[in-house]
Amino acid sequence: MTRPLRPAVARLRRAMAVLAGALALAGPCACAHAAEGAGMGTGTGTGTGASLFAMPEPWVDENGERVSLSRWRGQSPVVAMEYSACRFVCSLYWRRLVAVHAEADRRGMDVPFVILSIDPEHDSPGAWREYRQARGLVRGNWHFLTGTRAMTTRAAALLGVHWWYDEGHLMHDFLIVRLDAAGRIADVLSTYDDPVGRLLSRPQPPAPPASSAHHS
Repeated sequence: MTRPLRPAVARLRRAMAVLAGALALAGPCACAHAAEGAGMGTGTGTGTGASLFAMPEPWVDENGERVSLSRWRGQSPVVAMEYSACRFVCSLYWRRLVAVHAEADRRGMDVPFVILSIDPEHDSPGAWREYRQARGLVRGNWHFLTGTRAMTTRAAALLGVHWWYDEGHLMHDFLIVRLDAAGRIADVLSTYDDPVGRLLSRPQPPAPPASSAHHS
């Protein structure tokens, strides 16, 4: 008669918890998703200072509607890049997003949360709807958008998000961004320990260019 595997399962779960903690401290989300297009390329953005709202192409949201990012001009949204099949360590990522959302509620702030796909080949509207429902992200200020691969790479460059493939698995940075009213980066959370309240401070307008007056 086969002995029950409960002790082994318990040990495995403890090991997975330790691994999750270690990866969380390290930074990137290591997501167990075998990408068909492994090796297609990497987003290597460092943040360009340009406006995300200037991207002219429409994205597709979780309801199948075409949406322009300029829709959020003047609203200073919170923006992150994620994908619907992300599991395990990435759960820590969306928990931080939920913590930012809860802090915005506590402050009485109406902040849009815009999630851009880094896996456009797989993130269909239906996949995003399932992701949203499974995590209880049902409020109307959550928006899940998918573009083309070129749009994804461009958005990653504008936001400073790094994503890459490692042995067929899609990996990405932990980075949550607050844009200013013009669509430029105002502040970021780049580690799991960054205080969420900092992201909700009023975004400051960019400083005017230095004067280049000429003297005769």
